[in-house]
Amino acid sequence: MRRIYLMATVLMFSLFRMSVCAQEKLVYTPTWTAQAQFAGFYVADAMGFFKDAGLNVEIKHPTASSTNANRLESGESQLVSLQLASALEMINEGSQLVNVLQYFQQSGLMIISHQPMKGLNSLNGKRVGHFRTGASMVPIAIGRKAKLNIDWVPFISHANLYLSGAIDATLAMSYNEYFQLKTAGQRLKKEQMLYLRDIGYNVPEDGLYVTKDFFKKHREEVLKFAEATRKGWEWAAQHPKETLDLVMLYMRQSNVPSNVYAQRWMLEECLRLLTDPKTGKRTYRLDPQAFDLTSRILCEGGIIKNRITYQQITQP
Repeated sequence: MRRIYLMATVLMFSLFRMSVCAQEKLVYTPTWTAQAQFAGFYVADAMGFFKDAGLNVEIKHPTASSTNANRLESGESQLVSLQLASALEMINEGSQLVNVLQYFQQSGLMIISHQPMKGLNSLNGKRVGHFRTGASMVPIAIGRKAKLNIDWVPFISHANLYLSGAIDATLAMSYNEYFQLKTAGQRLKKEQMLYLRDIGYNVPEDGLYVTKDFFKKHREEVLKFAEATRKGWEWAAQHPKETLDLVMLYMRQSNVPSNVYAQRWMLEECLRLLTDPKTGKRTYRLDPQAFDLTSRILCEGGIIKNRITYQQITQP
């Protein structure tokens, strides 16, 4: 019954899209292909929160040749999700961005090693897999500042490098690659896992960004989109089972292989990342102290040339 209701809701909203095709469209692009990491946006779309705000929204996922950052810079997408570290890199390179909604308040980044670790120093002289962009810049910067000799090996996705034994350790997201390793039969012990949040680097990750120019010209629409997205995440937190059904539906529509167990794990973990580590509340606001920590880490590690201020990223 729940799935019938959800499919009917999505169908009704599809008809609404057809009726407003003449309305100016806003294109939103997440950081990756369809998955529970973006559940709040799918909910806002399917449950009509964007529609109720008078918005005509298309969710357009990135590809290898058309990333979210590229689409934002070219104007193909007006709103994108970015890791905070990625946004700071882009600003350092000259992009003018505004954070209009910070939904992930905590870091899901972790390091998984074949051998026990006592801290980041255990990675000295090791080969460590890392994501090509985004949150990887935080541990890379930390390692540089500590003058650790780490051979960082880039990968696009999945945990195949680690499973093959080609690397000594790998970066992983608690909501994604960690689960992949578990389902691949890895019996990981506590000493093999190091969460950045547990060693003083609990930096915010996914947030919603627009260019400053677009924000100045379309302030009302941007703020409506941000508020509808907040409602989407709140609904997801209150209705996780229905949200999981929606995620699976969007994955099928995008022809992305789906695994309900993996997506349930991802959704549960992402909902945890929404909460402020100090208060346990969902604030949807970029915390100034957490932002300053991220900016300082990247600057001290040579990822960005100069410290970026809170005002630079939050004020148009």
